[in-house]
Amino acid sequence: MQFHEKLKACRISLGLTQEQLAERVYVSRVTVSKWETGRGLPNLGSLQQLAALFSLSVDELLSTNELVFLARSEVEQAAGRSRILLFGILDFLAVLLLFLPLFANGDGGSVALFSFSPTASFLQPLLITMVGLLSLFGVFELAVQSHLGPQWCIRVRTLSFVLGLVLLLVLVSSRQPYPATFLLCLVFSKVFMLIKRQ
Repeated sequence: MQFHEKLKACRISLGLTQEQLAERVYVSRVTVSKWETGRGLPNLGSLQQLAALFSLSVDELLSTNELVFLARSEVEQAAGRSRILLFGILDFLAVLLLFLPLFANGDGGSVALFSFSPTASFLQPLLITMVGLLSLFGVFELAVQSHLGPQWCIRVRTLSFVLGLVLLLVLVSSRQPYPATFLLCLVFSKVFMLIKRQ
């Protein structure tokens, strides 16, 4: 007997409706319906609540294959969230470009981006805007990392990577070697995390 069949049988034996069961395990009725039709499995927290409610062990509710699948999906989701967390930290570190004296001036010295006066007058506001955007995106990643599903994690990581590359290209094209090197290290860190995932 598979999980969805056991769940329905246990629910009916307790005389509960799908909505009543949903209230007891703190999910929606639609979620319980998905579980009972075999279109999804509960997370480990919900599974433990179901087991306690039905006075069963988790092993009795799930078959071995379902348990392995559930554990694997939990591990993948946790890994995805941790990568978003690391990407957010790396993107937020771009804010250091605003304050560290990395931008070359004409005298051979270096200045912070706020004091940087490039030849092209539009370049400094563009760089400040792009660095600020990347840093704010890092804050966004840190704020939502625990609430994203697997597909959204992929999209957020992709956007993070693209924003970093665009800023890197602007820094390289404006001939700013030190901030470009700093940002290149951040981008390589992201690439390393993506390769390590494979």
